Amino acid sequence: MPGNIEARAGSRQVAAGGRGEGTLATRRLSAKARREQLLQVARDVFASDGFHGAAMEQIAVKAGVTKPVLYQHFESKKELYLGLLDEDMTRLLAEIRRAIETAKSNRERIERATGAYFAFIDANEGSFRLLFRETMGADDSFRGAIERFRDELARSISAVIAAEADVPSSEAELLARGVMGIAESAAQWWLDERSVPRDRVVKDLSDLAWRGLAGVPRRGE
Repeated sequence: MPGNIEARAGSRQVAAGGRGEGTLATRRLSAKARREQLLQVARDVFASDGFHGAAMEQIAVKAGVTKPVLYQHFESKKELYLGLLDEDMTRLLAEIRRAIETAKSNRERIERATGAYFAFIDANEGSFRLLFRETMGADDSFRGAIERFRDELARSISAVIAAEADVPSSEAELLARGVMGIAESAAQWWLDERSVPRDRVVKDLSDLAWRGLAGVPRRGE
């Protein structure tokens, strides 16, 4: 039965006296815990070797499981990669939305959203590289997933702009995507350089975005 694949695989490795990475397979994890573990290992492998350079066998070995266990959770390398994108985009979007919702003014929303974005990147460099580097020129389904993320993020930011500026919703989204483009490009550079402290990056980009938006007509003016 499929549900017993992991148990049988673990038993074989115990009998073989497996050590090191392989000993992880002897631990009985819930399906959810195993999936999370596989995603974390895959994230590191994909971030290091890229989608095309990574192999399912390599991921299974590093996770300490057999390939049948890995395929029990993800039918293909593409499905595994899409699972990673979905998890990382969901986490990043949730953190940015939380930052926006807990702020008391629109200026503070810009600052907190930018801060949440760079805090995520700083703590999850591999995830960011997967989101915005590995997917460039990749499979259409990967690019589609990223575009859906950008659409969701643009809606959140454009709502902040629309509440402050006297512009149509389409123009608010245009401005939101401009702000996003600046942050994304700066983040790509910052990951490689790290020559400017994160707090300074957040302050400078927040100031730039706010000053740029200051030229847009305000509601009631």
